Amino acid sequence: MKRINLFPLFFLAILFWLQITQTSCTNDHLPEPTPNPLCDSISITYDGLIKPIIDASCASTGCHVVGFPKGDYTTYAQMKSSLNDNGFKKQVIDTKNMPIGTTLTPEEFELLECWALNGYPEN
Repeated sequence: MKRINLFPLFFLAILFWLQITQTSCTNDHLPEPTPNPLCDSISITYDGLIKPIIDASCASTGCHVVGFPKGDYTTYAQMKSSLNDNGFKKQVIDTKNMPIGTTLTPEEFELLECWALNGYPEN
């Protein structure tokens, strides 16, 4: 019976592992985010500036209203779970996937971003 020498295969596996581990771990330094002066200059609350944006763009017929499976945004209390799990931030602020069929103005996105940075205050 002939023996198979597995040393070359083992050696290649070690080289492959070393290559993967050495190239996948980097110490990339991301730039520090620049602070938004708007966030420090005005008080952005749900009741003050955010509710009109939500009502016009999110909590409209067929979207985030009572009974909608992806969240009810008709009141701050109903929106709270989406704010707490970052679902709202991911979909609206980070990826800008919402609202579907229309888009928010740059100013509205900026207000929503400041609202998120300040912890989503209600009033």
